[in-house]
Amino acid sequence: MLIPIRSFSNSKTRLAKVLDPSHRSDFIMECASNVLAAAGELPTVIITADPLVRAFAIAKGAFVLEDQGIGLNPAVRQAFDLLRDHGVCHVTVAHGDLPLAQDLTTVFRQDEFTIVPDRQHDGTNVMSLPTRDQFEFSYGPMSFEKHLHAAEQIKLKITVIEEHQLSFDIDTPEDYEELLRNSQSGFPGSN
Repeated sequence: MLIPIRSFSNSKTRLAKVLDPSHRSDFIMECASNVLAAAGELPTVIITADPLVRAFAIAKGAFVLEDQGIGLNPAVRQAFDLLRDHGVCHVTVAHGDLPLAQDLTTVFRQDEFTIVPDRQHDGTNVMSLPTRDQFEFSYGPMSFEKHLHAAEQIKLKITVIEEHQLSFDIDTPEDYEELLRNSQSGFPGSN
């Protein structure tokens, strides 16, 4: 399992309208904890340059790869290649902003490309793929379609998973407010 986490304190700045910096940091850490728990027994690697995230990852039993500040796609590519070079045959990449994530092991399919889009079918929240092929990571706008196209180009068997718990990510104040309306999660700021 590969989880890129830029920072707890400087991420999700669009949530500043609904969460002060302290609560936003706590909320992002709680989401990341949830994603780590959803990884179950899968060995987990967190990509970060942030000392707080690094300490969090180590405390949770995850491995840490230093983010060189080269951007999300190159950082994921670098970590993916490193894992492949160390004998890992299949990698699942999940983002840390999935507050409802459960059992990420269900995304893994041997020798298949599986992808979980966000609710708008624009972004990619989770994907799992074999490391043998040169896959082009394209996180950002329209990443869902770009990742499907990249998998088609290298002739991977594709499975799209539509699962609310994995499609629900937090990018905007509206996402956060929807989470509060529909969840008894106890996330910071939800009371």
